[in-house]
Amino acid sequence: MKLLCCIFISISIVWADDSGLRYEKDKVCEQLHAMGQPKFKELFIAVYSQKFPNSTLEEVMCLAEEMLKLGEKCCAEGAAADCYDKGATEISDKSCQADSPFPKHPGISKCCAKADVHERKVCLASLHYPADELPSLLEPTNEEMCQDFTQDRIGYSSRYVYELARRHRSVPVGLVLNATGIQTQILEKCCTPTASTPCFLSERFQGRQFNILLRFTSNHCNNNVNLKSYKDGLTAYYGSILNISFEKAQPMVQDFQAGLSKCCLQPNPECLMQKFTTFQQVICNDRYPDECCKSSRAPWNTVLCVQGLKRTTRPPPDTPPTTALCQQDNHNATERFLFEIGARAVHSSLPVISTALSKIKEEVKACCSDPDFQACMTKEDGHVAKATAFLTKSEEICSKYKTLDFPSFKAM
Repeated sequence: MKLLCCIFISISIVWADDSGLRYEKDKVCEQLHAMGQPKFKELFIAVYSQKFPNSTLEEVMCLAEEMLKLGEKCCAEGAAADCYDKGATEISDKSCQADSPFPKHPGISKCCAKADVHERKVCLASLHYPADELPSLLEPTNEEMCQDFTQDRIGYSSRYVYELARRHRSVPVGLVLNATGIQTQILEKCCTPTASTPCFLSERFQGRQFNILLRFTSNHCNNNVNLKSYKDGLTAYYGSILNISFEKAQPMVQDFQAGLSKCCLQPNPECLMQKFTTFQQVICNDRYPDECCKSSRAPWNTVLCVQGLKRTTRPPPDTPPTTALCQQDNHNATERFLFEIGARAVHSSLPVISTALSKIKEEVKACCSDPDFQACMTKEDGHVAKATAFLTKSEEICSKYKTLDFPSFKAM
């Protein structure tokens, strides 16, 4: 199913003039006619579940139904030219009412206080929840799923999209819809009087690669959206995996991270898949011609394989940081400094490395305005000391986690 970026309608995208509004309406109507009402509504359930993950299914469904009604009304032959814009404005006004049935958000009152209708819609579109993790999605038994599915197939699909999308809120929404399609296909095939556990096992085995792709993509996109120094962490991470210098690692990772920023929040996953393909070609260019770069491997599978390789231990930097980190024309000095620290953390996870480097980066910036740069950078209660201690402890714990059996690690 091909999804268009402009599907987010006027509540998410505000155009500056009438021609833009007509273009937006045309694209929405084209998508509604191509997908049909049930799939069109499912798309919006996924979009708003990602945007408002702490809202109830009923609140998300209510907003999705309003958007479907807007499309049906304004895409009908003979609809007024301003039908679409007026309808989107009414929806944004309704979301500001005290008794609104739509998803709630802590910052919504700030947006609703804006007098200008376009400013209000832009503000509402920019709201997003923090990156709090939801509990893992517990899958019911095969019998329970079949009972729910056979009783209400559309309702089951809507609930599944809601639960999946709110737990994978940073991935292209097309991946969530594809995963839902795979799940409903499994139930259609296996929820029959003659089907049994072997049917579920066989179907899930065939779909396992897509589930791995969804989790892998979700991790990368979620980290890219929510970690301040993800690019610095990625550079250090792949530098230690590939055992390459900062000069080689930085441009390679910079392009990949820019691709994540561009593609993760696009509805269509094709952009992200192309970025994985490009990254695979860069990684496999005379670096890992063996197990991770077999021609039969999917591009994202190559990246996942490389991430599982043993990282190379690197020596500490020879010289302490200097005021060269503060020079305006030396753009790579701080990044190189962070690389040398992060690349030594060969057992820690990428989010841990990125978090530590983010704190160190803050300290470098603060110390550049301090008369005694060296003293500022080496003070015991500073971010550098605390982040370094954090990485050291992480290395100690993660090293033992990888070498001890689980009972021994748990006892420790």
